[in-house]
Amino acid sequence: MRIDELDLASVDHVLTTTRAARRRLDLDRPVPLTVIRECLEIALQAPNGFNFQLWRWLVVTEPDTRAAIAEIYRRMALPAVGALASQVPADDVGTRKVADSSRYLGEHLDQVPVLVIPCHVGGLAENRALFAELGYDSDLDNMAASATYGEIWPAAWSLMLALRARGLGSSLTMIHLGAEPEVARLLAIPDGVSQAGLIPVAYFRGEDFAPGPRRPLAEVAFQDRWNTPL
Repeated sequence: MRIDELDLASVDHVLTTTRAARRRLDLDRPVPLTVIRECLEIALQAPNGFNFQLWRWLVVTEPDTRAAIAEIYRRMALPAVGALASQVPADDVGTRKVADSSRYLGEHLDQVPVLVIPCHVGGLAENRALFAELGYDSDLDNMAASATYGEIWPAAWSLMLALRARGLGSSLTMIHLGAEPEVARLLAIPDGVSQAGLIPVAYFRGEDFAPGPRRPLAEVAFQDRWNTPL
């Protein structure tokens, strides 16, 4: 297919309506592993530095393992959601809705049929040491974080877009990383491999998603100099 033959309306629809699906996940409908494999094959085409392909993917389907991860997740997530929700003004309906759906996910994560954990070979410490050795005069923590997660987030987003195009919902969360070593032991993740997040995957219930509320482009995009309107 040539690029000028693409159905831009369909492409733009997927790009603008891939929401963080939590409350609307269908917890009763099985997800075939063939679909997960197909979407991961697409995710592997994401850009990455020097084509090193340092990403790794753990697909968790065993009920007992999902339940164990969910227990860890709840222990990390529910206090955090409660603390953040307590600071949201009563009239901020949108943010309160996000907090409620995040709480719902924490309470039902064990019932989500597939959990995908994107991982990265190496991590912040290794990249920071590399940049220090090269003598870069920069905020090495920020540079290391960008180098590490810049490798995995594009692929994770490609995975979520591919899932969305096939009628599945997902969301990207990382609160379980508050107990990353515990999850690593549970899943036999070796030393030197960093978990980057957790993606619950299920078909979604209800009508199609719509674009989410966002700030106007004029507030967030500048030209040539900061705060110069585009």
